[in-house]
Amino acid sequence: MLTMNNLKYRRQFLFSPVECKRLETWQMEKNDKYFIYVHPDCPFEKSSGLYDLYLIGYILNPHAPGETSKQILDDLSNLKDINDFPKRLYSLTGRFVLIIKTGDDFIFFHDACGLRTVYYTKEEDHFYAASQPLLINEVIPLKKTRAYEEYFNSEYVATVREHYLPSGVTLYENVFHLVPNHYVKVSEFEQKRYYPFQELKRRDYSEGVIEFSTLLKKIISVAHNHMDLAFSLTAGWDSRIILSGCKDIAPDIGFYTLKYRNMSDKHMDIRIPISLSKSLNLNFNIWDCQKSITPEFAEIYRGNTDMAHMNDWGEIAFGMSKIYPPGKVAVKGSCSEIGRCACYPDGKHKAHLTENDFLQMEKGWEELDFIREEIRKWRESIKGNSFNYLLLDLFYWEHRMGGWQAQSQLEWDIVQEVFTPFNSRELFDIMLGIDPLKRKCEKPSLYIDTMKYLWSDVLAEPVNPYTFKRRVRIFVYDIMSYTGLLKMHQAAKKKKNEAKGKIVCDGKLTLRKPIGGKCP
Repeated sequence: MLTMNNLKYRRQFLFSPVECKRLETWQMEKNDKYFIYVHPDCPFEKSSGLYDLYLIGYILNPHAPGETSKQILDDLSNLKDINDFPKRLYSLTGRFVLIIKTGDDFIFFHDACGLRTVYYTKEEDHFYAASQPLLINEVIPLKKTRAYEEYFNSEYVATVREHYLPSGVTLYENVFHLVPNHYVKVSEFEQKRYYPFQELKRRDYSEGVIEFSTLLKKIISVAHNHMDLAFSLTAGWDSRIILSGCKDIAPDIGFYTLKYRNMSDKHMDIRIPISLSKSLNLNFNIWDCQKSITPEFAEIYRGNTDMAHMNDWGEIAFGMSKIYPPGKVAVKGSCSEIGRCACYPDGKHKAHLTENDFLQMEKGWEELDFIREEIRKWRESIKGNSFNYLLLDLFYWEHRMGGWQAQSQLEWDIVQEVFTPFNSRELFDIMLGIDPLKRKCEKPSLYIDTMKYLWSDVLAEPVNPYTFKRRVRIFVYDIMSYTGLLKMHQAAKKKKNEAKGKIVCDGKLTLRKPIGGKCP
């Protein structure tokens, strides 16, 4: 039975050279001078071969569906060359932190999108790591930087409900966040990129659809083999395409939709899943999370991470804590947007990108100098070594998913474990190798053709149908484009904003904001 005490730092870990008495009830391993603490509700495996390996979370191999996390770990522990790990991790999915002991050193890797987070620091030549900074603060005091006040007092935080920091950034002195596709060695204390490591292969569209469909179904199936899953359903593309991969297992699993933020029964994320579940005869439930949070839960939620979104994600999490089935692993469509041109919804990627192009992907970031500096460093590090990957795709992957989505899953660890089928480098490579015009944000051909191939019945209901307000906006936009008024409006707006010293993105009037809002 869950207790409030068990919810503290739920599903998190701590790597420390000193003992932490507060965590004495957690799973614990000691290697050399370091203690590894893992919350009782988080899977934790150890394997000793040529190297000692520690797996925090779970790992799956869609090409060997019978292998458990422990068997995969045993195989990895016998790799002869430490440099082979990036290639061996390529096809694996899951949500994990992998710690490798090599001689006198330790190396930290994590899953493709960094959804099992790693924060780390050094004090007096001792290395500390954890799921988030407040857990490190249990063993050594952390000092806030000036950016802490700058961030939390900013207009960005005040106006953006799901505000977040880009990957790599923290608000504490000498504390760092491990960016997706990077590893860190204890001895070097410097992140190094290990992916991409080869040129992105361009794919024939028809072949790509088959490859994508086949691998997505394998990933869903291997998770079903090893975990008790609950699939979330909305009106959107991401949950619908995952549903299409469930045709063979649908009778054995449950589906659900969360009701929150004053959603009515007429909301399309409620109405469409209900209708779809009836037509497909799914085992489906609506779980109402609109409940008044208790002070006890709120206190723990705030203390579980320094970035807690108490007045939104926290309220939803409390509602979930009352109804979400214990032991069920939630399946989410997150990270799918990486392959769906989330930063350039029309499928047309700019040839030359400036620092401001990246900052404008999240409204409000351009006003925060420390974020601007981090994005500048990231852009410089990848600019000449992107292996033919489009930079906005990598940006969304590493900063939006590695920041916003990873923070969301970290906060909701208090109520659920999560499986994200799209959290796979191999799957991303198939998607990103396909013509962007075939995978653009709205009505992506890749998704439609995949659903037709896997389970065409899932298209019986519309996907993210336009509201009346949206249809009117599109109508007005089309009229302005046809008459030339749009160009006049853009020129006037650009001139006005430049006079105010504001950033303008190609003078474009965007009908929608996929980042920071909901990408259809």
